[in-house]
Amino acid sequence: MHRFYVSKERIEKSVVTFEEDIEHQICKVLRLIDGNSVIVFDNSGHEYLIELRNVNSKKIHGQILEKTKIDTELAIGISLFQSVLKSGERFEYILQKCTELGVAKFVPLVTSRTIPRMTSSSISTKSLRWRKIIREAAEQSGRVLLPELSEIKYFNELSGINQNLSIILWEEEEIQDIKSYLSIMSNDTSNNISEINIIVGPEGGFESNEIQYAENIGVKPVSLGKRILRSDTAGIAAVSCV
Repeated sequence: MHRFYVSKERIEKSVVTFEEDIEHQICKVLRLIDGNSVIVFDNSGHEYLIELRNVNSKKIHGQILEKTKIDTELAIGISLFQSVLKSGERFEYILQKCTELGVAKFVPLVTSRTIPRMTSSSISTKSLRWRKIIREAAEQSGRVLLPELSEIKYFNELSGINQNLSIILWEEEEIQDIKSYLSIMSNDTSNNISEINIIVGPEGGFESNEIQYAENIGVKPVSLGKRILRSDTAGIAAVSCV
């Protein structure tokens, strides 16, 4: 069944109204008709079974038939600090797949080797696009809570994240791999881990001074094994490991 995200303001009593782009999708793309059922969610943890009304008019809306509490979230909250990539499509692919895997928060990251030049206008345009990618992935994957998209951060702004378990992927780490480190942390009964930060570098990786900075603020460097993965593979692999 087709699923759509709507803001809470669009659910009033037993009636749901839709934004213009969803109306277009319902009428022109999916060609749904009066009486068809869809599911909507409003970022509250609930799903609503909706019966469509007045589909071929300017007053299209849905009648709520059923409200259900749904839990599709992970037991641990994952924040992915993903460096912005040269290829916008590859960065969007990470957002899409990691939304499907259950990431709770995305933080676009600018590092020393980040290639794209970020301006205020480009950031605004990219953020709108990224939110759309995340929303559509949440709709498709059955999530009822949208992952948060943070403002872009620079690497030297990470000093406030050490209150959680935090790891940084580094291809030169020769001692600690991600699976063994996560195993050690999960088996330590003194730890009550509810959140984790995963930091992923750009195409050229991190500079050694960035790794040193990360360690100084309590972030643990880990490897993903004996092979070097592309940046757009590394984040997805790390989320899957967690």
